[in-house]
Amino acid sequence: YFTRFEGHQDCGLASTNVYTPPPGTLSDGDRAGAFCKNRATLLKAVSGGGRHGFDEPFYPKGCHYRWYSTAQICHILSRFDGLAFVGDELMLSIYKGFTILLRENIALGALKQWDMSEKQLAACRCENQFITAECLGFAVTNSYEMREKDAGSAHKSPYICDRTPHMYIPITGPATENDKARYRSLFDPDPNAWKPVPLLHSLGLSTSLSWPTGTNSLDEWASLADSTLRATPMLALGPNAAGHLKPPGQILSEGNNALWHYTIEMGKEAEARGIEWVGLYNMTLQASSWDGSAYGLRVAVTQAMIVINWLARLESS
Repeated sequence: YFTRFEGHQDCGLASTNVYTPPPGTLSDGDRAGAFCKNRATLLKAVSGGGRHGFDEPFYPKGCHYRWYSTAQICHILSRFDGLAFVGDELMLSIYKGFTILLRENIALGALKQWDMSEKQLAACRCENQFITAECLGFAVTNSYEMREKDAGSAHKSPYICDRTPHMYIPITGPATENDKARYRSLFDPDPNAWKPVPLLHSLGLSTSLSWPTGTNSLDEWASLADSTLRATPMLALGPNAAGHLKPPGQILSEGNNALWHYTIEMGKEAEARGIEWVGLYNMTLQASSWDGSAYGLRVAVTQAMIVINWLARLESS
Protein backbone atom coordinates (compact mmCIF):
# COMPACT_ATOMS: atom_id res chain seq x y z
CA TYR A 1 0.00 0.00 0.00
CA PHE A 2 2.68 2.51 1.02
CA THR A 3 5.17 1.69 -1.75
CA ARG A 4 3.93 4.63 -3.83
CA PHE A 5 4.19 7.03 -0.90
CA GLU A 6 7.17 9.33 -0.57
CA GLY A 7 9.42 8.14 2.26
CA HIS A 8 8.13 4.58 2.37
CA GLN A 9 11.66 3.16 2.47
CA ASP A 10 13.47 5.42 4.92
CA CYS A 11 10.46 5.78 7.25
CA GLY A 12 10.15 2.02 7.61
CA LEU A 13 6.36 1.88 7.41
CA ALA A 14 4.71 -1.08 5.68
CA SER A 15 1.00 -1.82 5.43
CA THR A 16 1.53 -4.94 7.56
CA ASN A 17 2.65 -2.68 10.42
CA VAL A 18 -0.77 -1.05 10.65
CA TYR A 19 -3.39 -3.32 9.11
CA THR A 20 -4.28 -7.00 9.13
CA PRO A 21 -7.23 -7.77 6.82
CA PRO A 22 -9.88 -10.17 8.09
CA PRO A 23 -9.40 -13.82 7.06
CA GLY A 24 -10.88 -14.88 3.75
CA THR A 25 -11.21 -11.41 2.23
CA LEU A 26 -8.13 -11.03 0.07
CA SER A 27 -9.09 -13.62 -2.55
CA ASP A 28 -12.62 -14.58 -1.65
CA GLY A 29 -14.20 -11.18 -1.18
CA ASP A 30 -16.34 -10.42 1.85
CA ARG A 31 -17.81 -13.93 1.90
CA ALA A 32 -18.17 -14.06 5.66
CA GLY A 33 -19.54 -10.54 6.07
CA ALA A 34 -16.32 -9.63 7.84
CA PHE A 35 -16.55 -5.89 7.26
CA CYS A 36 -18.73 -3.69 9.46
CA LYS A 37 -22.03 -3.00 7.69
CA ASN A 38 -22.91 0.32 9.27
CA ARG A 39 -21.59 3.07 11.52
CA ALA A 40 -22.95 1.59 14.74
CA THR A 41 -21.20 -1.74 14.29
CA LEU A 42 -18.02 -0.01 13.09
CA LEU A 43 -17.78 2.28 16.12
CA LYS A 44 -18.55 -0.58 18.52
CA ALA A 45 -15.92 -2.78 16.87
CA VAL A 46 -13.25 -0.09 17.03
CA SER A 47 -14.05 0.87 20.62
CA GLY A 48 -13.89 -2.77 21.72
CA GLY A 49 -10.91 -3.93 19.68
CA GLY A 50 -7.26 -4.30 20.63
CA ARG A 51 -3.82 -5.53 19.66
CA HIS A 52 -2.46 -9.08 19.76
CA GLY A 53 0.85 -7.96 21.26
CA PHE A 54 2.68 -4.69 21.82
CA ASP A 55 2.73 -2.53 18.66
CA GLU A 56 0.99 -5.21 16.62
CA PRO A 57 -1.64 -3.95 14.14
CA PHE A 58 -4.91 -2.88 15.74
CA TYR A 59 -7.73 -5.39 15.27
CA PRO A 60 -11.37 -4.41 15.86
CA LYS A 61 -13.80 -6.67 17.71
CA GLY A 62 -16.73 -8.28 15.91
CA CYS A 63 -16.30 -6.86 12.42
CA HIS A 64 -13.54 -5.17 10.46
CA TYR A 65 -12.80 -1.81 8.87
CA ARG A 66 -11.40 -1.33 5.37
CA TRP A 67 -8.06 0.16 4.40
CA TYR A 68 -9.06 2.35 1.46
CA SER A 69 -6.82 3.35 -1.43
CA THR A 70 -6.17 7.04 -2.00
CA ALA A 71 -8.53 7.01 -4.99
CA GLN A 72 -11.25 5.49 -2.82
CA ILE A 73 -10.64 8.09 -0.09
CA CYS A 74 -11.05 10.85 -2.66
CA HIS A 75 -14.34 9.35 -3.82
CA ILE A 76 -15.57 9.20 -0.22
CA LEU A 77 -14.63 12.84 0.40
CA SER A 78 -16.35 13.98 -2.78
CA ARG A 79 -19.68 13.15 -1.12
CA PHE A 80 -19.26 16.09 1.29
CA ASP A 81 -19.05 19.87 0.99
CA GLY A 82 -16.49 20.14 3.80
CA LEU A 83 -14.98 18.41 6.80
CA ALA A 84 -14.02 19.87 10.21
CA PHE A 85 -11.54 18.32 12.67
CA VAL A 86 -12.12 20.11 15.99
CA GLY A 87 -10.12 19.35 19.12
CA ASP A 88 -6.85 19.21 20.99
CA GLU A 89 -3.58 17.38 20.32
CA LEU A 90 -5.33 14.07 19.64
CA MET A 91 -7.36 15.56 16.80
CA LEU A 92 -4.29 17.27 15.38
CA SER A 93 -2.52 13.90 15.26
CA ILE A 94 -5.49 12.36 13.42
CA TYR A 95 -5.52 15.28 10.99
CA LYS A 96 -1.82 14.77 10.37
CA GLY A 97 -2.48 11.12 9.54
CA PHE A 98 -5.30 12.23 7.25
CA THR A 99 -3.05 14.62 5.29
CA ILE A 100 -0.30 11.99 5.05
CA LEU A 101 -2.77 9.66 3.35
CA LEU A 102 -4.11 12.38 1.03
CA ARG A 103 -0.65 13.57 0.02
CA GLU A 104 0.80 10.04 -0.26
CA ASN A 105 3.78 11.22 1.75
CA ILE A 106 4.90 9.34 4.86
CA ALA A 107 8.05 11.40 5.23
CA LEU A 108 6.65 14.96 5.37
CA GLY A 109 2.97 14.79 4.43
CA ALA A 110 1.77 16.32 7.71
CA LEU A 111 3.95 19.42 7.38
CA LYS A 112 4.11 22.73 5.52
CA GLN A 113 7.13 21.82 3.44
CA TRP A 114 6.98 25.15 1.61
CA ASP A 115 7.81 27.03 4.84
CA MET A 116 10.74 24.83 5.84
CA SER A 117 14.47 25.06 5.22
CA GLU A 118 16.47 22.13 3.87
CA LYS A 119 17.84 21.55 7.36
CA GLN A 120 14.33 21.47 8.85
CA LEU A 121 13.09 19.17 6.12
CA ALA A 122 15.87 16.73 6.91
CA ALA A 123 15.24 16.94 10.67
CA CYS A 124 11.44 16.55 10.54
CA ARG A 125 11.02 13.42 8.43
CA CYS A 126 8.95 10.38 9.34
CA GLU A 127 8.21 10.03 13.08
CA ASN A 128 9.79 13.42 13.76
CA GLN A 129 6.67 15.04 12.27
CA PHE A 130 4.99 13.96 15.50
CA ILE A 131 7.68 13.98 18.17
CA THR A 132 10.26 16.72 17.49
CA ALA A 133 9.45 20.08 19.05
CA GLU A 134 10.86 22.20 16.23
CA CYS A 135 8.69 20.33 13.70
CA LEU A 136 5.34 20.65 15.47
CA GLY A 137 4.83 24.28 14.45
CA PHE A 138 4.91 23.35 10.77
CA ALA A 139 1.81 21.13 10.89
CA VAL A 140 -0.62 21.54 7.99
CA THR A 141 -3.97 22.72 9.34
CA ASN A 142 -6.21 23.06 6.27
CA SER A 143 -6.62 22.01 2.67
CA TYR A 144 -6.50 25.58 1.36
CA GLU A 145 -2.83 26.01 2.19
CA MET A 146 -1.98 22.70 0.54
CA ARG A 147 -3.76 23.80 -2.60
CA GLU A 148 -2.29 27.30 -2.71
CA LYS A 149 1.20 26.87 -1.29
CA ASP A 150 2.24 23.37 -2.20
CA ALA A 151 1.72 23.77 -5.93
CA GLY A 152 4.59 26.21 -6.31
CA SER A 153 6.93 24.62 -3.82
CA ALA A 154 10.23 22.95 -4.56
CA HIS A 155 9.24 20.44 -1.90
CA LYS A 156 5.88 19.62 -3.42
CA SER A 157 3.87 16.65 -2.26
CA PRO A 158 1.07 15.62 -4.58
CA TYR A 159 -2.22 16.67 -3.02
CA ILE A 160 -4.26 13.85 -4.44
CA CYS A 161 -7.84 15.00 -3.90
CA ASP A 162 -8.41 18.66 -4.29
CA ARG A 163 -12.18 18.38 -4.05
CA THR A 164 -13.48 18.78 -0.54
CA PRO A 165 -12.20 21.53 1.82
CA HIS A 166 -11.16 20.39 5.29
CA MET A 167 -9.45 21.95 8.28
CA TYR A 168 -8.21 21.38 11.79
CA ILE A 169 -9.56 23.82 14.38
CA PRO A 170 -7.58 23.69 17.66
CA ILE A 171 -9.54 24.04 20.88
CA THR A 172 -8.88 23.42 24.58
CA GLY A 173 -12.13 24.89 25.88
CA PRO A 174 -14.88 27.23 24.66
CA ALA A 175 -14.68 28.17 20.98
CA THR A 176 -13.43 31.64 20.12
CA GLU A 177 -15.11 33.83 17.54
CA ASN A 178 -12.23 33.01 15.19
CA ASP A 179 -12.85 29.27 15.69
CA LYS A 180 -16.51 29.76 14.80
CA ALA A 181 -15.67 31.88 11.74
CA ARG A 182 -13.22 29.26 10.47
CA TYR A 183 -15.83 26.54 10.88
CA ARG A 184 -18.50 28.54 9.06
CA SER A 185 -16.08 29.15 6.19
CA LEU A 186 -16.47 25.49 5.22
CA PHE A 187 -20.09 26.06 4.26
CA ASP A 188 -20.69 27.06 0.67
CA PRO A 189 -22.82 30.23 0.56
CA ASP A 190 -24.55 28.84 -2.50
CA PRO A 191 -28.17 28.22 -1.38
CA ASN A 192 -28.24 25.15 -3.59
CA ALA A 193 -25.35 23.49 -1.76
CA TRP A 194 -26.69 20.32 -0.17
CA LYS A 195 -23.90 17.92 0.71
CA PRO A 196 -23.22 17.23 4.40
CA VAL A 197 -20.33 18.81 6.32
CA PRO A 198 -19.25 16.27 8.97
CA LEU A 199 -17.71 17.46 12.23
CA LEU A 200 -15.18 15.43 14.25
CA HIS A 201 -14.66 16.43 17.87
CA SER A 202 -12.15 15.42 20.54
CA LEU A 203 -11.26 17.05 23.85
CA GLY A 204 -9.46 15.25 26.66
CA LEU A 205 -5.98 15.69 28.10
CA SER A 206 -5.89 19.41 27.31
CA THR A 207 -8.74 19.85 29.82
CA SER A 208 -7.13 17.59 32.47
CA LEU A 209 -9.95 15.15 31.67
CA SER A 210 -12.65 17.54 32.85
CA TRP A 211 -16.06 16.05 32.09
CA PRO A 212 -17.88 19.42 32.36
CA THR A 213 -15.44 21.03 29.92
CA GLY A 214 -15.77 18.12 27.51
CA THR A 215 -19.56 17.99 27.61
CA ASN A 216 -19.89 21.78 27.35
CA SER A 217 -17.71 21.67 24.25
CA LEU A 218 -19.84 18.92 22.73
CA ASP A 219 -22.94 21.02 23.35
CA GLU A 220 -21.35 24.16 21.94
CA TRP A 221 -20.17 22.54 18.70
CA ALA A 222 -23.39 20.60 18.21
CA SER A 223 -25.30 23.86 18.56
CA LEU A 224 -22.92 25.61 16.16
CA ALA A 225 -23.37 22.81 13.63
CA ASP A 226 -27.15 22.96 13.96
CA SER A 227 -27.10 26.72 13.40
CA THR A 228 -25.81 26.19 9.85
CA LEU A 229 -29.14 24.58 8.86
CA ARG A 230 -27.19 21.93 6.97
CA ALA A 231 -26.63 18.21 7.42
CA THR A 232 -23.74 18.11 9.92
CA PRO A 233 -23.16 14.56 11.18
CA MET A 234 -20.92 14.59 14.24
CA LEU A 235 -18.46 12.04 15.65
CA ALA A 236 -16.80 12.41 19.05
CA LEU A 237 -13.52 10.55 19.57
CA GLY A 238 -11.09 9.53 22.26
CA PRO A 239 -9.13 9.83 24.29
CA ASN A 240 -6.08 7.63 23.78
CA ALA A 241 -4.70 5.43 26.54
CA ALA A 242 -1.67 6.51 28.57
CA GLY A 243 1.63 5.18 27.25
CA HIS A 244 4.18 3.45 29.46
CA LEU A 245 6.38 6.58 29.43
CA LYS A 246 3.76 8.71 31.17
CA PRO A 247 5.61 10.76 33.84
CA PRO A 248 4.96 9.46 37.39
CA GLY A 249 3.54 12.80 38.48
CA GLN A 250 0.72 12.48 35.93
CA ILE A 251 -0.27 8.86 36.56
CA LEU A 252 -3.03 9.63 39.08
CA SER A 253 -4.65 12.48 37.16
CA GLU A 254 -3.98 11.33 33.57
CA GLY A 255 -3.18 7.62 33.89
CA ASN A 256 -5.19 4.78 32.44
CA ASN A 257 -7.68 4.56 35.30
CA ALA A 258 -8.62 8.23 34.87
CA LEU A 259 -8.61 7.93 31.06
CA TRP A 260 -10.85 4.86 31.12
CA HIS A 261 -13.41 6.54 33.37
CA TYR A 262 -13.35 9.65 31.15
CA THR A 263 -13.86 7.43 28.07
CA ILE A 264 -16.88 5.71 29.61
CA GLU A 265 -18.52 8.88 30.88
CA MET A 266 -17.91 10.94 27.74
CA GLY A 267 -19.28 8.09 25.63
CA LYS A 268 -22.47 8.17 27.69
CA GLU A 269 -22.69 11.95 27.41
CA ALA A 270 -22.23 11.87 23.64
CA GLU A 271 -24.85 9.17 23.16
CA ALA A 272 -27.31 11.04 25.39
CA ARG A 273 -26.97 13.97 22.98
CA GLY A 274 -27.43 11.86 19.87
CA ILE A 275 -23.74 12.29 18.94
CA GLU A 276 -21.91 9.24 17.63
CA TRP A 277 -18.90 8.18 19.67
CA VAL A 278 -15.81 6.02 19.24
CA GLY A 279 -13.36 5.20 21.98
CA LEU A 280 -9.65 5.07 21.12
CA TYR A 281 -8.46 3.74 24.48
CA ASN A 282 -8.20 0.08 23.44
CA MET A 283 -6.60 1.00 20.12
CA THR A 284 -3.67 2.69 21.86
CA LEU A 285 -3.35 0.60 25.03
CA GLN A 286 -0.50 -1.49 23.58
CA ALA A 287 0.94 1.09 21.17
CA SER A 288 4.24 2.94 21.51
CA SER A 289 4.00 6.50 22.79
CA TRP A 290 7.03 8.76 22.80
CA ASP A 291 5.99 10.70 25.91
CA GLY A 292 3.17 8.70 27.48
CA SER A 293 0.46 10.90 25.96
CA ALA A 294 1.07 11.36 22.23
CA TYR A 295 1.47 8.68 19.60
CA GLY A 296 3.27 8.63 16.27
CA LEU A 297 2.91 7.82 12.61
CA ARG A 298 1.40 4.33 12.83
CA VAL A 299 -1.37 5.30 15.22
CA ALA A 300 -2.10 8.54 13.35
CA VAL A 301 -2.69 6.92 9.95
CA THR A 302 -4.72 4.11 11.56
CA GLN A 303 -6.99 6.54 13.40
CA ALA A 304 -7.35 8.63 10.25
CA MET A 305 -8.44 5.53 8.35
CA ILE A 306 -11.04 4.77 11.04
CA VAL A 307 -12.44 8.27 10.50
CA ILE A 308 -12.53 7.65 6.75
CA ASN A 309 -14.44 4.40 7.33
CA TRP A 310 -17.00 6.35 9.37
CA LEU A 311 -17.31 8.91 6.59
CA ALA A 312 -17.78 6.14 4.02
CA ARG A 313 -20.84 4.93 5.89
CA LEU A 314 -22.53 8.33 6.17
CA GLU A 315 -25.49 9.29 4.04
CA SER A 316 -24.51 11.73 1.30
CA SER A 317 -27.53 14.02 1.63
